[in-house]
Amino acid sequence: MIVVSLDVLSRFFLNSPILGAMEFSLLLMISIVYFGLGYTEFTNRHISINIIYNKLHTNQQFFIRNLNYIILIIISSILFWHSFLDFLKSYEMNEILPGMAGFPKYPSKLCLSLGILIYIFVILFKLFSNQKIDK
Repeated sequence: MIVVSLDVLSRFFLNSPILGAMEFSLLLMISIVYFGLGYTEFTNRHISINIIYNKLHTNQQFFIRNLNYIILIIISSILFWHSFLDFLKSYEMNEILPGMAGFPKYPSKLCLSLGILIYIFVILFKLFSNQKIDK
């Protein structure tokens, strides 16, 4: 955000943008979003609609919660695998973003993969620490 603000001010007052500011912001945004994914899941701050879920019996809630975790692990694992393969391919060919600065793409792709991996670990932790509570 600071880089974008400085870029706008530099463009407005000096009529000269900062070289690579937009590309850097793009790469940083990807990192922030995917690293925040695991933290948001760990603190239970993802958006959820619990109208029907809250009316279910505890055993049914337990089953649905575990089923949800298993589905999330499967989907996230597939996403991690493909994003990691994309990172390796990008690293091997030294893929760069188009633009004046020529930033490499692979650091942001690595951050994407690591963020998804952290998310998977959080889901696994929640799945295995999920205790059935009988009322």
